[in-house]
Amino acid sequence: MRENLPGFSFEDAEDHRADMPVVDRILSYFEARTGGKRLACRADINPSDMKDLLPDVCIFELEKDPDGLLEDVVIRLMGTNVVSFYGELTGKSIFTHPSSLVADRIFKSAVFGLKRRCPVLVQAFTLSEEKNHLRVSVLYVPLSENNADIDRFFTHVSVSRSLTS
Repeated sequence: MRENLPGFSFEDAEDHRADMPVVDRILSYFEARTGGKRLACRADINPSDMKDLLPDVCIFELEKDPDGLLEDVVIRLMGTNVVSFYGELTGKSIFTHPSSLVADRIFKSAVFGLKRRCPVLVQAFTLSEEKNHLRVSVLYVPLSENNADIDRFFTHVSVSRSLTS
């Protein structure tokens, strides 16, 4: 796993509410479901509340070692737009993706989200030589079944044209 991923940033999602309406919408949704007093859980998600977003949503399940350190991320749900962009990985480890860079970015993003324990926004400004005209923003919202241990992430993936292309 690379320590440095050029063209890639991790940020607090709160800082993007004003400039990214979808981030504000999703964060507001989870705040309403939890009262802002606890971590969201899988049961807080009602797909009928966000039908228009579902093609861009994933749910990642975290696999940890006995010491609680992240070992793997398994994709439990992938929206159709995400599948079209990355390929079908539902039920698979991120490390099965043909690009080790994609797996590295997801793994590092999950580690960052685990450390922060709050929604984070991850942005890739340089995807690959073939996709250097695109930018990907992924909102990671931590989920916890016991309100203590983060065991999943709800993610929303936005793909747009890079401002530099």
